[in-house]
Amino acid sequence: MRLHRIGISIGLLTLLALGLADALRKTADAEARYMFLTVTDFEVGISYRQAQWHAPIGQLIIPCSYADNFTPTIDWNDGTGEHKPDTNVQTKMIQTTPAVQSGTYLLWDDEHVSTTVGTQIVTTKLSLHCIGNPPGDQLYIYRNVVAVHPRIPVNQVEFTKNRKSINTVKGHDVVDLTITLGAPAPSSGTWVRLVVTPPGNLNSLPPYVRVSPQETQETIPNLELRRPSADFAVQVTASTVGRAEESQKLTVRP
Repeated sequence: MRLHRIGISIGLLTLLALGLADALRKTADAEARYMFLTVTDFEVGISYRQAQWHAPIGQLIIPCSYADNFTPTIDWNDGTGEHKPDTNVQTKMIQTTPAVQSGTYLLWDDEHVSTTVGTQIVTTKLSLHCIGNPPGDQLYIYRNVVAVHPRIPVNQVEFTKNRKSINTVKGHDVVDLTITLGAPAPSSGTWVRLVVTPPGNLNSLPPYVRVSPQETQETIPNLELRRPSADFAVQVTASTVGRAEESQKLTVRP
């Protein structure tokens, strides 16, 4: 009976040891989120900078009071390799050493253009050394799962007022511009490029406008037209991929 109890005790200890080892292994394998993407939906073929939208795409965290060595990199796994993104990290002098203070910071990579539609792994890597720690940098790697979506073609672009298409307007009056896609925008949204002909007649019109996710239409309101000395016509071309669409010619009268 006693041997039986001893056998049970040894068995329980073995299971506990295996469970602890497994838990430690899972902890060691877990990826630390000290640098990661907060934007995980991208539109193929266009960069944030091209669309003139300087928005952060990720965060990085300094886990120590001060880091005297700090190197963030990002690898989109598209063959371009690792590079250093832009961050809003600022250094301060600790005695004679430049260091980054503990905190959560933002990162940008405005020039990146996704070239392939689908699910991809983007690797963010943070190498740092905390002041007061033994020599040697700590390396934190995180594999971000991102989705790259196709661009949606423009179906129609037209000048409107009170949600109705218009063909004439007086100078100094305001009009709306309504852009309609051929299908709902994906989770990334869809950036539409806008060109005015002749140039300079709709100064308040941005060069790009974003159609929000799951929407098929976006309206830019209250665009003011200059007052001419004689009638003239203005037109807007809207494009993403495929054939560009032209609005009706809007006649502007004095």
